[in-house]
Amino acid sequence: ALTSYVREKFSKLTNYFEHIIEIDVTLSVEQTKNKEDRQTVEVTIWANGAVLRACESSFDMYASVDLVLDKIERQIIKYKEKLKDIPRRTAHHKREREATHTVLSLSEKTSDASEPKIIRTKKFALKPMFADEAAMQLDLLGQDFVVFSNAQTSEVNVVYRRNDGNIGLIEPHF
Repeated sequence: ALTSYVREKFSKLTNYFEHIIEIDVTLSVEQTKNKEDRQTVEVTIWANGAVLRACESSFDMYASVDLVLDKIERQIIKYKEKLKDIPRRTAHHKREREATHTVLSLSEKTSDASEPKIIRTKKFALKPMFADEAAMQLDLLGQDFVVFSNAQTSEVNVVYRRNDGNIGLIEPHF
């Protein structure tokens, strides 16, 4: 019943945005101090070179699905509005690259607390985009950084949120 509920709800997203490539929904029950926020739903949507993510928790899994759906719908609307502001560009390079996104964290179990341990590896396709499109992704995802393939240079670049609120761009030089 829950699976069909999730499929029914998320299939309606194509009404907002028809270029959805893939939707990944993860349902989990977490052991938290607050019993009201144990039912968690995480969703990632790949669409037209954009990646949208949202996560919501509540006392009920169905409520969490509804909350995360509302959040992701707002992100899609915001993304579509920003797309209207950016002149339509075509990427010169159509190839996609596989990248590895590594999350580092200090392990509580290691004896040397100064050495970070790789606790999670994430793989995703890098689609060519311009730096301003990557900056838009940064705002949409609410992330600290976004790794992307620069459509102008064909190199892997990173945009990140600076402490002063502006956005920085990292371009490698080999």
